[in-house]
Amino acid sequence: MALTNARARLGVTAAFAGLLVSISACGSDSTGPSRLEPSAALQSLAIGMRSLLVVPSPIPATMDESFGGIAPLLDQVDVTIDGKSQTMFAFGTRQTFPEGTCLEDLFIFPSIPPLNGVCTPPDTGLGLILWQSHSASAPPDRMIFIVGDVGAIDFNSLSSYTYTAGSTADLTSGIAMYMEGRDSFWISRSGTLTSEVAATSQSCGLPLPPYAKSGSCSMATFDEQGAITFEAFSEAGPSTQRLTVTIPRQTIHGLWQTITETQPIALPEFQRSSRWLGR
Repeated sequence: MALTNARARLGVTAAFAGLLVSISACGSDSTGPSRLEPSAALQSLAIGMRSLLVVPSPIPATMDESFGGIAPLLDQVDVTIDGKSQTMFAFGTRQTFPEGTCLEDLFIFPSIPPLNGVCTPPDTGLGLILWQSHSASAPPDRMIFIVGDVGAIDFNSLSSYTYTAGSTADLTSGIAMYMEGRDSFWISRSGTLTSEVAATSQSCGLPLPPYAKSGSCSMATFDEQGAITFEAFSEAGPSTQRLTVTIPRQTIHGLWQTITETQPIALPEFQRSSRWLGR
């Protein structure tokens, strides 16, 4: 894969993870609603995120710190996965950045230096995570990551993103990932999600992500509706397997972080999560 596409996809993955590092995500099979208490579901989510990212940094530490504030907000929502109704825990995040922020300045990958003149804006300012868990001591059984922005966002295959040296990258489409069990991984191919986010007057104590030098946080509501079609990820090449996740209109609670000043963080090579990046 070309160096530009490699770094671009690493940046997308890092931005996606970054939206959720202060909360926490993968792993057997479950078809019914989770009966865990919210705090236990979040513990499961943190285990999954740690095993997925394999990042020895401040990221894992911030997860546990945030449980006390997040648990009372945690919703369970009904979605349809390939025609079958599923009840999942759900949480939303929104982040806004200072004008002119570039992903290349936030996430530093030692083996893939940034190209001169390239600036990838963190347009992926909205994140949703939905998951099912059966135990606080095990990673989630089923999980959905969605990254996009407010309004109506379309989803395309990651292969549709193109980057040209010396130009600003265009990341106007959403990205979604679906995981079931330890080895079943799907990436968004098409679809649309409409999101409206409203901040409340209630502040939150969620720690800022490591790439934020300063900022503030408030509770928020996320009005969501849409459907996303996924294709199975295969090491052997393009797959013809498809599944569709439908989210009927409903409200999800979450947090809105306003980042007023950023700082770079250095990330080691992604290990297990490197399979997200394609070939």
